[in-house]
This record gives sequence, structure tokens and C-alpha cells, in this order.
Amino acid sequence: MKALVTGATGFIGSHLVESLIAKKYEVICTVRPTSDLVWLKGLNCRLVQGDITDRESLIAPVREAEYIFHVGGITKAKKEADYYKINADGSRILYEVCLEHNPGIKKIVHLSSLAAGGAALTVRPRNETDTDSPLTYYGKSKLEGEKYALQYSKLLPITILRPPAVYGPREKDIFFYFQLISKHLKPQLGWNKKYLSMIYVSDLVNAILLAAEAPKSNGQIYYVDDGCVYSWQDLSMEIQRAMQTWTLPLLVPEWLITVAAYIGEAWASLTSKPALLNRQKIIELKQKSWATSSEKIRNELGFQSEYDLKKGCTETVKWYREQGWIKQK
Repeated sequence: MKALVTGATGFIGSHLVESLIAKKYEVICTVRPTSDLVWLKGLNCRLVQGDITDRESLIAPVREAEYIFHVGGITKAKKEADYYKINADGSRILYEVCLEHNPGIKKIVHLSSLAAGGAALTVRPRNETDTDSPLTYYGKSKLEGEKYALQYSKLLPITILRPPAVYGPREKDIFFYFQLISKHLKPQLGWNKKYLSMIYVSDLVNAILLAAEAPKSNGQIYYVDDGCVYSWQDLSMEIQRAMQTWTLPLLVPEWLITVAAYIGEAWASLTSKPALLNRQKIIELKQKSWATSSEKIRNELGFQSEYDLKKGCTETVKWYREQGWIKQK
């Protein structure tokens, strides 16, 4: 079985590649000349020069694939147009190439995001029947990418997965929160409690593989999480326990983090990389709930998560320490 993985050099993509190899897939990874290959070193996979915005570069790898796992995309960019170029147009180009050169492909799994649906509008976690209302350039561009996936799912076997916050070894964004707690600071944004769903990276990979192997998932959208809804305080506490450390509460007013976002964007304008904290990210952080329900994928495909927050944080902290990302106790 031959599997093509876009975004293979990233956090989720590299974990997916490892699991595909373990399941005896022949794995093809599209990489760019500037890609950091650190997580693919030593893996039994084939690297080909390819970019989801470059139609010609996709023809050869798409033509020989039996499965496509479209994980490639961007979560941060300096310009709004860049989100749409990669997350939306890149998906359209990939599926156009597939329909033209490999219309008999066995399965395509399109990895989207909760951001495409938007924040939960009530105390009830968001599910697949809710109206989509993305709030950011990232979320809107991911929804556009989904629209192309759904359009082509009439002719190709495509399944869409929408994970919430994904964490685990190699993750670099939520890692910032781990860093603060390792420095004995437990931040809370604003006075009101905020809620979120999460999924450990290996559980997400298992859901991706499950969707690939389930014909009944064709044309479907699934939220996928660990089955729980957490407050940010819950997350802080589990990270603190995993580190076996002490922390001091740090109340961060929303206006202050907005100022920090402006400063971060100003600094980023002098560099080649987008800011980790920007005004788009602030929109997300201010929402009361990013909670999801994975009932549909559990009932229809039999998905079961193996990691709750306690187990996931323990494994993540262990890896960060082994890699020297945070100091050993």
C-alpha cells in the first residue's frame, strides 16, 4: 500500500508517517527545498520535491499513491492571503491533480481544524450539525479548504477530520504554556473560565488511520477529541502535576495580551517569521469555549481515545525533558 503524506515534516505529519511505516505502508512525503527534515531522519520513507501550491510537482507522487493524507497547511502567516493560498487553494490543486491523474484512489483524509467550525456558541460542545462560523483568517481558510474537499468528495473518496487543540511530543505552540509552568507561572487570561477540548497526537493519528480504512466515512466531517471538555485551569493543573512543580497564579488581563500581540506583530515585521502571538490568535484566546463533541466518529467509526489529559501531559512533559526543551527536574 502506497501512502502520500503532505505536511509530513510537521508535528502531526511526522507522527503520522511513523505510524504508516509501522503499518507497512510505503510512504511518500512531499517536501520543499526549505523543509526541516529533522523528524523524518532515519525513517523508511521516500522524500520527493513537492508543494501543494505547485500543480506539476504533485502529479508524479499523486499518480502512484493509493492513499493520500492531506495534513499540509499553515497555522500562522503574516498576510491573510497566505492562509488562503496554502490552506484553501493548496487543497483545491491537490484534488484537481488527483481527479485528473488518479481518479481511482482508495482514500483521501483531509485534516482540517475545529477553527473551521468556530468556537462553541453555547455551553454545549460544538458538533457536526452546528452552523460553521470561523473567526480568524486561519479558520476561514481551513473552511474554504473543506469546501473544496466536499466538492471533490462527490468524485473522490474524501473524509474530513476536525481536531481541536492537538498536543504531544514535537508540538511547539501549546509548548509555550508548558514553558511558563516550568518557570512556576500559571497564567489565566481574564477573570472568566474558558473551556477547550484537546487530543493527544497519537490519538489523532489513530483517528486519521481509522478514517482511511472506513468506507462509510466517505464525504463525512468528524470532530475528533479525547472525549472530555477541560478548563484552562484543568490544563494548567495537569501540566503542573506532570512536572511535579509549584506555580504562582498569574492573572493576565485581556487588554494586556492584546497589547502584547501588537508588539509581537511589530517585532515579527522585522523578521521572516510570523508572530507566535498575534491579533488573530487573540481572537481565539478570548472565546469562552473551544469545546467539541466526538460522539459521531465514536458511534460511526468506533474511534476510541487512549490518552486523557493526565496521561497525555505526563508523556509530553517526559519528551520535552528528554529533548532538553524544558529543564530536567
